[in-house]
Amino acid sequence: MRYTLLAAAALLTACGPSEPPPAIPTVQAIAAPWFICDAINAPLLLVFERDGTTARVAQYDKPNGALIQRTEHQIGESEGAAGSTYTTLSQNNVEAGHVRQINSGMLETPGAAYTPAYSSVRLGERDIACRWLPRTRLMGFTGRRTIVVSEDGDGDLLYHAYDFATAATAQPIDIAENGRTTTFSLEVRDGTEQTDANGARYQFQADAETQIAVVAGRDGRARVDVTKHGPNPAQSEDLIAYVEGSGPD
Repeated sequence: MRYTLLAAAALLTACGPSEPPPAIPTVQAIAAPWFICDAINAPLLLVFERDGTTARVAQYDKPNGALIQRTEHQIGESEGAAGSTYTTLSQNNVEAGHVRQINSGMLETPGAAYTPAYSSVRLGERDIACRWLPRTRLMGFTGRRTIVVSEDGDGDLLYHAYDFATAATAQPIDIAENGRTTTFSLEVRDGTEQTDANGARYQFQADAETQIAVVAGRDGRARVDVTKHGPNPAQSEDLIAYVEGSGPD
């Protein structure tokens, strides 16, 4: 299954005149992560990078999107149990946690696993449940929000944004086909996709005046643009990291 990382972002401010948004935290984009665990039971987000048997973990805080910690772990053996695979994480030869991935064959719709179903991470005494949506085409985050572009069962494109500012009060919910997420800040349906030599562009009409575009380039960079009444972005955010799903077979 092909999946790449991304730098994620999307936003939507209210229509009409408004004050300039606060400055976005300055953070270095992360290239090719192993996976992203956007916590649905805590106000944090983890980005895992993998280099052989070494995992590097960057932790981002919500609501401000700041990078607050980097840790390094050794990746141990993987063991199967109850339809999942558990991969051990160690530090200084002492077990320090694990990563749980649900085997796609155990899902209600195995073909909906466009991205690997990493369902949870244990780090020390913390059990962190990860966001996962069926048929995810792209998931990433900016300094302000998590963005997910996915498909419904009919193949129509959906856009969901989960703002960091409300993460502390967001409630975990289960959705169809084993999806695990929280209440969204914004949903837009019936998107379109354009793919060319430069990459992929997902376009959504949020309302009569507002368009949202999620752009993922072949150079490994991505961004979200919100446009109102013209071609120039009213707001644009670069994705710090992102992953892309394999898409339908």
